[in-house]
Parts: sequence; structure tokens; C-alpha cells
Amino acid sequence: MIKIGILGGGQLGRMTIEESRKLLSYIEVLSPDYPAPGADLADVTHVGELTDYEAVMEVASEVDVLSYEIEHVNVDALTQLEKDGKIVIPSAGVLRAIQDKGRQKLLMDEAKIPTARWAWVGDGTEAATQAAVLEAAKALGGFPLVQKARTGGYDGRGVAVLRSAEDARAPEDGGKLLPVPSFLEELVDFQKELAVVVVRDRNGNEDSYPCVEMVFDSRANLCDSVLMPARVSQAVMEEAAAVARAMIDCLDSYARKNSTVQTSGASGVFAVELFLTRDGRILVNETAPRPHNSGHITQDACETSQFEQYYRILCGYPLGSTQLLKHGMMVNLLGEESANGEAVYEGLADALAVPGVRVHLYGKRQVRPFRKMGHLNAVGSTAEEAMDRAEKARKTLKIVGSGRAV
Repeated sequence: MIKIGILGGGQLGRMTIEESRKLLSYIEVLSPDYPAPGADLADVTHVGELTDYEAVMEVASEVDVLSYEIEHVNVDALTQLEKDGKIVIPSAGVLRAIQDKGRQKLLMDEAKIPTARWAWVGDGTEAATQAAVLEAAKALGGFPLVQKARTGGYDGRGVAVLRSAEDARAPEDGGKLLPVPSFLEELVDFQKELAVVVVRDRNGNEDSYPCVEMVFDSRANLCDSVLMPARVSQAVMEEAAAVARAMIDCLDSYARKNSTVQTSGASGVFAVELFLTRDGRILVNETAPRPHNSGHITQDACETSQFEQYYRILCGYPLGSTQLLKHGMMVNLLGEESANGEAVYEGLADALAVPGVRVHLYGKRQVRPFRKMGHLNAVGSTAEEAMDRAEKARKTLKIVGSGRAV
């Protein structure tokens, strides 16, 4: 049996382990916390920081293939492991590109992949200042703009919308400036936020799931819901898939060109987040080199889920079918605004009673306001039916806290 190592003990690892058990599996994880969603189900859990070089090397020494469910891991360790002959999926080079959003923008420009216009804040390597932001804003025609940290961003963190010069002040002065190495993007006037999940095996065989549309929760700056397929024309569906695949080709080319050893390149599961602009253009926003929130609906709406695909790829198995079986809607289940303490699930039985609804809970003991605690998927014969079922189930299910620490 192939031994798999996953860096990260969160819900993405958990759902991958759940899918892998159907095919018999052995999976070790490195988790900074225990208990944790993925760590609870792993065959072996190593407790340590994902950025700890030695901790990563220790896990790798016990497995045949190493991967990661989050981007914030030690890429230098992954690079050395590839030199030592260890299979890393996706490759260290891909992660190095993904970890730096500025590098992603450069690669997109070089490959002529459509993306929002952008400019460095200063030289992009120093902490941002108001003066540097104002200078960069001139190149983009002025405000409003989006400031993005080059590294460390996740789930809405590391992003600031600057609508005026006043917003470009430091937070302590009443502004929104991120005082880190960063760049500015034009604020895209979009009609929909889309995403395409692309899967690529070790032999370069590739497929993609139907394009989805995403809705974001402005309170928590997190994805609220995902609808598959997106309510767009067939031409937009095809263009979105083509642009997403071009982005993965771009990452693969970068990784292979910058490696001196054999590498898996852009093998794995990738989510490419896109904008559909008011004037009908498709622009790449960002790319995640792992299973993604936008792909959770594949668990119940498609023939093969993104998590089974991930495990197949890690093991060297053929890709499964990405065929859509039913229309589907995913809704993230977040902790209530006042939630605190041990998680309590109210209305779960009522949610499960809604036809076509399945609830996926992550096993997080502690709930906090807006913390992702799970998601529900609703399927139906039409988009409207799936949406109605999802909203009905959402209204019945609340995740509150007992007030007691776990």
C-alpha cells in the first residue's frame, strides 16, 4: 500500500481521508494542533508546525508521497525532498509560485493569461507606505483599488480594498493599509465570481469540473455558497475552463523550468478563481494548489469528488470522471456571530430531513464567530430546486457555542 503524507491537519485532509478509505489507504499528517479535523482520522499524526523544516522532513521520511492541504508550509523542505527523490505533489516549484501572489501575477503576464491590471507598491519587497501606494495608484488610474500582500494571505486575510487616499493610511491612523510587501490591483467591476477546479495526474492527463459561481459573505469575507454549474452561457463555461487550464499549464511550466531534478510539476487538484466582468471578460484572480471550498459540491453533484481525485492522483491511479450528475449548491456552515466554546449543532435533524441535502461536518471542537465548521450540499434536478433545498436546510441549522472551553 502506498503511504501518503499530508502537511496540514484541517478539514481538507479530513475529507480526503474519508474518501480514501473506500480504496484502502494509509495516510500520515503533520498538524500544528491535536485534536484537529484531519489529525483525528489519520493513521499517524505528527504534531508540529508546517513551517518547521525538520518536522516536514520527519513526516516525509515515513511516506512514499508527500502533499499539502494548505499553502503555508516549508517550501525549502519540499525542494530538498525532491532533490532526494521524494515525490511531492504538487511540486515544490508550484508551491513557491503560489506562495507569492506577486510572482503569480508576473507569471500570468508572461503567459498572457488575462488578469486584473496591477502595479507593485514600491518595489514590492518592502513594507508598504501611504506614499508608495499613492504613487502606484497613479499607474492604475486612481482609486478604488485592492491591495494584496505578496505572502501569508488566506481566507480573505492579506487583502484590503482601498477606496480613497484616506484608506491608504495605516490602521492606527484610521486607514486600511497593509504595511507589508504588496501590490495593487484595479478593483474589478464583475458580474459574477467564478471558479474552475482542474485535476491533473502524474502523467499529465487533465480534466476539469463544470465552472461554478460563488457568493461571498461580506461580514466574514469568506465564501458563503457555491452553485454548480454556474448560471452562465456555454461559451463562458468553455472559456472559463480554457483559462483555468492555461493557468495550470503556466504553473507547470514554471515549476519544471526552475527545477534541476525530476518533478511532478502541476500534478494535483487546483482551484482557479475567476472574475466574469461586466463587459464579458474572464480574468484570473488567484489559484489554490489543493482541494478548495469551491469544489466541495463535487462530493454530491459529480461522479467523482475532488477529494477522491486528490487521493487517486497521490497514489498514481487514473483520474475519475468529472461528470455532473445533478445541479448542486454548497453552503458553508459558520459559527454564529455570538458563538463561543464547545460547538453545539442546533436543527441538524431538520436539515437532514430536507430532500437532496447532505451535511458534512469537520469535527472542530471549538466554535468561534464565523469559523468554518462544516458545509451542506443540496442537489436537485434544476438549479432552482438545489438552491431552494440548500436555503431551507441552512435556515434550520445553527452552530452555536456552549460557552464552555473544550
